[in-house]
Amino acid sequence: MDKLRPISKASGRPRGFTLIEMLIGLAIISLLIVALLSFYSKGQQQFMNQNIQSDVLEKSRYPLALIAQDVKSAVQVAATWGSYTTSSNTLVLEVPAVDSSGLIIDIDSAFDHVIYRVFERKLERIYDANEGISARIDGSRNLADDITGLSITYYDPSDNTLSSNFATAASIRVSLSTARKGFQRTFQESMNSKFKLRNK
Repeated sequence: MDKLRPISKASGRPRGFTLIEMLIGLAIISLLIVALLSFYSKGQQQFMNQNIQSDVLEKSRYPLALIAQDVKSAVQVAATWGSYTTSSNTLVLEVPAVDSSGLIIDIDSAFDHVIYRVFERKLERIYDANEGISARIDGSRNLADDITGLSITYYDPSDNTLSSNFATAASIRVSLSTARKGFQRTFQESMNSKFKLRNK
């Protein structure tokens, strides 16, 4: 009859990890997780910063396009209208009143007014229609937030800068600055364009 042989403790596979091995493994896994989270966080910050930068750029382009449209259709720059006064940071335009079909009613005597100004870091576009004549509707609208500056320069037909008598302006230069905070930096954008008034 065969005798049973005792099982050697040295033979066979180890049955588990030691405490030290587990602690080392947990430390390595923790370092990997921290590195991955840091990489992910930086990627998210970069993505957010790119979105903010694009937004700041768009907040300059879109208003300038609308201002260009209104300036090119304006008959003249008005010195004042109501409580608004044309200055280096406020633009008051006389634009021809239109009927319900969008056709000009009388380019010599029927006008609406369009005002651009910055108020509390917002660029406003204000319409004041010629009541009872024009098909346009009174109202105001914020075109952009985070505006840090609006500067307007007026030029006569000989391209000389005007400091008064704005009704003689033939063209204007509009400079618009926007800024917005991102992650660990502030994004700023400044754009300017020169536009010529209608038939000048």
